Amino acid sequence: MTFVWLMLTIAVALVFIDVVVRKLLGIKRAKLTDPKGKKIDMLGRIICAILIFIMYPAVIETGILQLKLLFVIFFTLLFWLQAIIQYIYIKESKEYIITLLINVVFVAFLFNIDSLLKLYS
Repeated sequence: MTFVWLMLTIAVALVFIDVVVRKLLGIKRAKLTDPKGKKIDMLGRIICAILIFIMYPAVIETGILQLKLLFVIFFTLLFWLQAIIQYIYIKESKEYIITLLINVVFVAFLFNIDSLLKLYS
């Protein structure tokens, strides 16, 4: 049950940061509408998902990386891919700033997840 509360806390924190930064910087929500951008975004997400499924067994068996670090790398790649596509294909918006900021906060939560779980237990 503590894990559920932790994930709920992280979700609320990310939504709060999203709303506050949008208000402070005056960034309006914009969606990716360019078909070429959507195809590149989908292809990048598929490649990242395939990489995580390929790397997961090797990482677990060899013990090269911790599972937490693997997730940090995976989510960072996904967020940066999304930010680059937003920067290129949504010229009139600064949506990529929000994406990069949420990436930083999410990775900070992931690095400190052990401490946060102890806090909730």
